Amino acid sequence: MTKFETVQRRGPLRIREPAIFPIHAGKRVIVTGAAGGLGKAIAGLLVAQGAKVVVVDLRQEAVNTAANELGGSTKGVFGYALDVADEAAAALCVTQSITWLGGIDGLVNCAGIVLHADPLAISRADWTRQFEVNLFGAYELARLVAKQMIVDGIHGAIVNIASEAGKKGHVDSMAYSASKAALINLTRTLAEALAPYDINVNCVCPGGMSTPMLREVAAVYSGITQTPADDVFAQMQSATLGRHTEPREVARVASFLLSDEAMMIRGQAVNADAGDTPY
Repeated sequence: MTKFETVQRRGPLRIREPAIFPIHAGKRVIVTGAAGGLGKAIAGLLVAQGAKVVVVDLRQEAVNTAANELGGSTKGVFGYALDVADEAAAALCVTQSITWLGGIDGLVNCAGIVLHADPLAISRADWTRQFEVNLFGAYELARLVAKQMIVDGIHGAIVNIASEAGKKGHVDSMAYSASKAALINLTRTLAEALAPYDINVNCVCPGGMSTPMLREVAAVYSGITQTPADDVFAQMQSATLGRHTEPREVARVASFLLSDEAMMIRGQAVNADAGDTPY
């Protein structure tokens, strides 16, 4: 009989690189916040899995660069500059995306911002801006995409990128945490509303990933704690992994939730934080 013993960690867990299959062949997807970080990782994986993708982000130069790096129009990848908080501009983005793609099968709402502040000194402007981007923008795009799917009879999927902050909350990013909690709730209710049309809606709750956004968070906490930013960043790694989560690892969760294999997962807030959030 094999004897099992508790052992001390001897190093970080390796990043697994599973085989990539064309599970999204022929699908047409919009991904926001896709010029870098998690959004770009999601867009890149979807393209590798056979999808046509519109890469959406705030700056035109950034989306052009990202789209070209992912193969450009010859591979069915297009770039569109959009502030998702702009309601009228969001409608134009969806219309143009559908023209480029020839229809729409999926949406990933990954665009998001975090503004740190003393919890008793958050300005109304900072509250408003974070909700406009993280919640209202996600709803507007989901609404527009869902209506097109219904008209076309497409049984598609929508994935919202929330955060473990939406479940646990963080004192120095109270407004951000509240916006992500609201996005989790929106996901639940939108999933119920769209179920009769067989449009699936879920959200992913990542933890701290090795992205520029986490570096920004580390810099903020560095100023609060007077600890070097690199040390703060190092402390924000996953305890179970012994390293930071990589965006491409979380991207696989989003890809799965866009697939037909996720039929039984509906209205859920799926944790992708290596077990740090227990519910």
